[in-house]
Amino acid sequence: MNIITTSISQQRGATLMVSLVLLLVLTVIGISAVHNTSLQSRMSLNSQFQVQAYQVALSEINAQIVDLEQDLGVLDDTLLNGLQERTGDDVFMQPDKYEQTVSFEYQGEGLPPVGYSVDAYVGRLYELNSRAQLDNTGIFSDQTQGFNYAGPK
Repeated sequence: MNIITTSISQQRGATLMVSLVLLLVLTVIGISAVHNTSLQSRMSLNSQFQVQAYQVALSEINAQIVDLEQDLGVLDDTLLNGLQERTGDDVFMQPDKYEQTVSFEYQGEGLPPVGYSVDAYVGRLYELNSRAQLDNTGIFSDQTQGFNYAGPK
């Protein structure tokens, strides 16, 4: 029976080298995991901001429609001038950190809305555009609402 014996002095740091390589591999895996988690967190945050921009733009359209229903003179002004940029006091829903623009445009004539006589009325077609953009980012949402008001022929 042959027994091979090696002394500790003959190993010359092999265990240390294997340990250092394993430590290096685990460090690289840890750094990759942290980077991946950070990337996923930023993607999730961007998605939340995109949804918020959509909601801001859509809420502004709803607020503008309520305002237009209370002041029909805006429809006549738009009919004469074609396009109105509604800013300043006209914009109701502008939260902090968002730049918002709203335009109201007359598109032309068409059939009147349901319930109105085609012989006596004409449909006045309008388009309301709302754009909400988060400051200093590329995150924005453009929303458009078209509607039809009956007017005499």
